[in-house]
This record gives sequence, C-alpha cells and structure tokens, in this order.
Amino acid sequence: MAGNVWEWCSDWYHHDYYQQLEGKLTVNPQGPDKSYDPQEPYNAKRSLRGGSFLCNDSYCSGYRVARRMKSSPDTGLEHTGFRCVRDRK
Repeated sequence: MAGNVWEWCSDWYHHDYYQQLEGKLTVNPQGPDKSYDPQEPYNAKRSLRGGSFLCNDSYCSGYRVARRMKSSPDTGLEHTGFRCVRDRK
C-alpha cells in the first residue's frame, strides 16, 4: 500500500496536530478541524500519506503508511492518488 503514490486523506493538515494530542489517549483521531501550515498560513492543506515512487531518503524518510505530507486540495500530480477507507460495523 505504501510507496506507489502519495494517498490523499480526508484530514486537514495542521503542523502541530500530533503535539496537541501528546499525553492524551486517542483512538482513531479524526484530524484537526481546520488547516494550518505556518509556511503558507492562507493556503488550506490536506494530509497525504504513504510516500511515492519519487521519494528519496533525503527528503521523504522512506516508504511508510504513516508518513505524512501536505498539499493543497487542488493539487493533482502523477504521484498522488487516494486512500479508500471504510468504517467498521
């Protein structure tokens, strides 16, 4: 599942979301309510996961399902796809 394309997720990107959760018991975090990227504070971003065939260890830290990147929702590139999910019943 990892390493082919970056996979779009429904979560907004917030640069310190996981730091906000630190020390709290969290099961299936739903992501932040809104996007915030200090490098581009006025551009909403969504999270992408997994890594792509273009990744290099110098900037991607390998292919991991949990690896996170950010991009604006209107971005479409040859190395982005989407992740299918379903709630368990």
